[in-house]
Amino acid sequence: MKKFKYKLDALLKLKEFNEKKIKVELGEILKEIQLTEDRIEKLNRDIDEAYSLQGTILSGEAKGEMLQFIPYFIQGKKQDILNTTTVLNSLKKRYELKLEELRSARGEVKVLENHKDKEKTDWRKEVDKWQMQQTEEIVLMRDYYKKEMS
Repeated sequence: MKKFKYKLDALLKLKEFNEKKIKVELGEILKEIQLTEDRIEKLNRDIDEAYSLQGTILSGEAKGEMLQFIPYFIQGKKQDILNTTTVLNSLKKRYELKLEELRSARGEVKVLENHKDKEKTDWRKEVDKWQMQQTEEIVLMRDYYKKEMS
C-alpha cells in the first residue's frame, strides 16, 4: 500500500507560514510599544530633572535667560509625551488587530491540521484493514495448501 499523502499539505504549509509571519509582526509591534513606553518614561525623567535643575538654579546665582528656558523645555517635553502617547495608543490598536488576525490564522491552521489527522486516521484504518485481509488470505492459502498436501 502506498504512503500517506495529504492533498492539502501545500495549503497547510502556506497557512502555517502566514501564522509565523503574523507572529513576527506581532513581535515587532510589541518591540515598538516597549520602545515608545521607554521614550515616555525618559521624557518624564527629563521633566523631573528640569524641575530639580530649576530648584538648583534658584538656590544659586542664575541668569534670567536660564530661568525663562525651563518652562518652555517642560512644555515641549509634555507636548512630546502627548504625541508619543497618541503613537502608543495607535500601536496598541494595531497590536489588538494583529492579535485578532493571529487568532484567525491559528484557527485556519488548526482546521487543516484536524482534517489532516482525520484523513491520516482513516488511511491508517484502511491500511490496517488491507493488512488484515492479506494476512487472512495467507492463512487461508496455507490451510488450503496443508489440506491439499495431506
